[in-house]
Amino acid sequence: MKIWPLKVLFMVLEKGSLQGAAKALHRTAPALSMTLQKLEDEVGFAILDRSGYRLQLTPQGTQFKRHAEELMRQHERLNSAIGQLREGAEPQLRIAYDYTCNPELLIEALRQVQLQFPFTEVIVSGHSQLESLRDIQTGAADLALTPWLPTFQQLADFESLRIGDFQLVVVMAQSLIAEYGLPESRDALSALPYILPKELNMGINPEQIYRVSGSSRLRVNDAHTLVQYVKAGMGWGVVPRDLISRELKNKKLVEIDIPGFLDHIHAEIHVVKMAAKHLGPAATLMWQTFTKQIHRC
Repeated sequence: MKIWPLKVLFMVLEKGSLQGAAKALHRTAPALSMTLQKLEDEVGFAILDRSGYRLQLTPQGTQFKRHAEELMRQHERLNSAIGQLREGAEPQLRIAYDYTCNPELLIEALRQVQLQFPFTEVIVSGHSQLESLRDIQTGAADLALTPWLPTFQQLADFESLRIGDFQLVVVMAQSLIAEYGLPESRDALSALPYILPKELNMGINPEQIYRVSGSSRLRVNDAHTLVQYVKAGMGWGVVPRDLISRELKNKKLVEIDIPGFLDHIHAEIHVVKMAAKHLGPAATLMWQTFTKQIHRC
């Protein structure tokens, strides 16, 4: 079914007459009458009741109009999508984020994309242990939300914006303290079981950052699993404070403050892209939104 006869029908109903519709559509009334007659021949029933002074819908025409309105809306959306895609809007926008980062940091920028590029499909994927940076480097993601250390710049030609930060802390469960006592030195901490991430992507070994051996080591794949095992008393660990604020408040976990050790680590959260990558309009809008957030702070 073609769109033009539907446009004619809606204009006739809006104006109440063929003459009014013909003037609005810059056509002759007989031409529009023929278009409507062909439409009724196609569907096999009368759409318009022509017995009165003003054209009205038949009962069948009322149902037809309801479904035709949805078809017209879909047609308008299709034309809008074609226009955006023709002008270079991305069919898909791929966002990666690390599980240690709060995905709420993405909301404002994603909302802007939804408003201005509704036909761009946005795919948000969570990752563990710097896999989001790997996705940026390999081209599997357009933008990434990730913890950031200055040394990461050596891994690839990244361009990044600092949009937040979080604090890493050393914590233990009360049950582990009851068993071993509260460690007050680096050596005492090294004698206890230790939960740490498995070797990070990009060739970074967490032991080279923390530099503590631990009496036994349990490696996990993501921060949330690490937190669960620390809460279970299976060892101490270094975790983002935001992930354990409730447990610290209710004393299920205890922050370990050892002078000279990693008692408080302030890390940054960056949104990252490859410096040489040309972003599409939707990704550019997200980047600009993050930039404005920085300037407001």
